[in-house]
Amino acid sequence: MRVFDAAATRLLLPAAPLLEALLQAMRARRTGSLDAPVRMALPLPGGASYLVMAAADAELAVTKQVTVHPSNRSRGLPTIQGQMLVRDALDGGALMALDGPTVTGRRTAALSVLRLRNLASRPASSVALVGTGVQALEHARLLAELGGLEALHLVGRTPARAEAMAATLARELGDVELHVHATVASAARAAQAIITLTTSACPVLPDSMREDLLVIGVGAFRPQLAELPPALLRSRRIVVDTLEGARAEAGDLIQADLDWTRVTELVDHLDGPLAADGAAPVFKTVGAAAWDMAAAHVAVQTLACA
Repeated sequence: MRVFDAAATRLLLPAAPLLEALLQAMRARRTGSLDAPVRMALPLPGGASYLVMAAADAELAVTKQVTVHPSNRSRGLPTIQGQMLVRDALDGGALMALDGPTVTGRRTAALSVLRLRNLASRPASSVALVGTGVQALEHARLLAELGGLEALHLVGRTPARAEAMAATLARELGDVELHVHATVASAARAAQAIITLTTSACPVLPDSMREDLLVIGVGAFRPQLAELPPALLRSRRIVVDTLEGARAEAGDLIQADLDWTRVTELVDHLDGPLAADGAAPVFKTVGAAAWDMAAAHVAVQTLACA
């Protein structure tokens, strides 16, 4: 079995094939040919979490285990750590082990891009990222890799963190303009879309935002977390990656006490953009093992062609 570090895992997950694999996984999950139960989440000391996600189809079986320690940033340690094991579904043989945070970051960023493409009335060339961790870095990288991105507007817990991320991205992204903002409001005014990528327990966006601003909530993955304010959520249509995952884990939506009949899945909108009849819908993702399966298929195919 081959073990791949973060850099090698990223190379195994090119953006365009990953988007296509996610589309296939969404349809396979809908038809029942991909089995991916809601992940198991165990509490760890200090508000940390241990997450275990498994999925299987006719070709592969995957298990991803990651730890999320929000306090690690103050210790100089990674917030998210872990691995994903990929096995052959036919004989059980271990094929590869991928870096868990990179898999999570890349497939989650690809989900955000699908939202931008399928729920937007026009391409978003100027995007604001709220957060400076692995998820934010992978969103920036994947958006730039796909092309069409002209500017990124960065907001961190502190200006120093946003400046540090900008310095990292400046070495990687070439012609993409990078702007560091002191406030979320400033970044939102300059962007066509805003993506929240934090582990905040309270909303990081204001109650009201421009109706044409595309909003994507990524970071809140437990009922106790919430990046998006209830007033904003109640004023817009809501689209999620999976309904069962959102109902169990999307703290933003749970705390807003939404009418769940108003919430639809992204797979419901794959055949064309959502009708533009009012404010742009909010997309909320908590992640699912089905999306890890999509990444596993891309990694296996990429390695086979290398």
